[in-house]
Amino acid sequence: MLMLDARATRDALPWSALLAELGAVCREHAAGLVVCPTRMVVPLGAVGTLLVMPAVSPGLSITKLVTVHAGNAGLGLPTIQGEVVVMDTRTGRRLMQLDGPTLTARRTAAVSLLAARLLGAAEAQNVLLIGTGAQALAHAEALAALMPQARLHVQGRSAAASSAFADRLHAAGLQAQALTPEQQASQPWDLIITATTSATPVLADAAAQGALVVAVGAYRHDMAELPTTLVKRAALTVDDLDGARAEAGDLLQAEIDWATVQGLEQLLVPAANAPQQGARVFKSVGCARWDLAAARVAARHNPVPSDA
Repeated sequence: MLMLDARATRDALPWSALLAELGAVCREHAAGLVVCPTRMVVPLGAVGTLLVMPAVSPGLSITKLVTVHAGNAGLGLPTIQGEVVVMDTRTGRRLMQLDGPTLTARRTAAVSLLAARLLGAAEAQNVLLIGTGAQALAHAEALAALMPQARLHVQGRSAAASSAFADRLHAAGLQAQALTPEQQASQPWDLIITATTSATPVLADAAAQGALVVAVGAYRHDMAELPTTLVKRAALTVDDLDGARAEAGDLLQAEIDWATVQGLEQLLVPAANAPQQGARVFKSVGCARWDLAAARVAARHNPVPSDA
């Protein structure tokens, strides 16, 4: 079995190929060719959580195992650890193992940009990215690769955090301007991405006028990155309807009518893929289908010999 570390996993997932494969998996899932059960969440005592996420397709299948231990920072260990095991569906032969956090960061950012394309923000000029962690970094990299025309502004919890993150991006060869929380509504945005672990809203409703808002954080029912006023008035799309009903704190706290929410796959139906007007929110919670798409891309870039 081929073992790919974080760097090799990153190199195996080029943005354009990943974006295209996500669309292909969406279509196959809609046609019943991909099976993706709801992820299993298992408490690890009082100290952590185990997530088990399988997805099956005719060619390749995967299982992602992720552990989350909030107290690991104090031990000098990563909070999130995980791996994705890729297997041949026909024989069950293990083909490769990918680094879980790296794969998750890249496929999540690619899902965000796929949604941006399908929801009318493909040509966004002014982009606001809220967050300074791994997901924010992946989104900045994806934006530079897939939406090079966009002018990126980044915002953290404070002016110092914003500046430090902008400097980090500059060091990586990415262009970004630091913005303080008080400057959110300083200009009209085409696209706003929130990628934080905040339990309370990090985006002001006034800053979202006319923008597509992509919310990546708030992965528990008691967390919310977006104000309920924005969620209640927006046209809502989610990456996975089952997962969103269980985990999308932004939507759950706003007590939205789920009958009005569409899934990402619906946007790939030509008749439904018309530009939307007014407030728009795309909420991403993640699912194993996206990991399967990434695994397919990695497998094409790292073919395993038949006798391996």
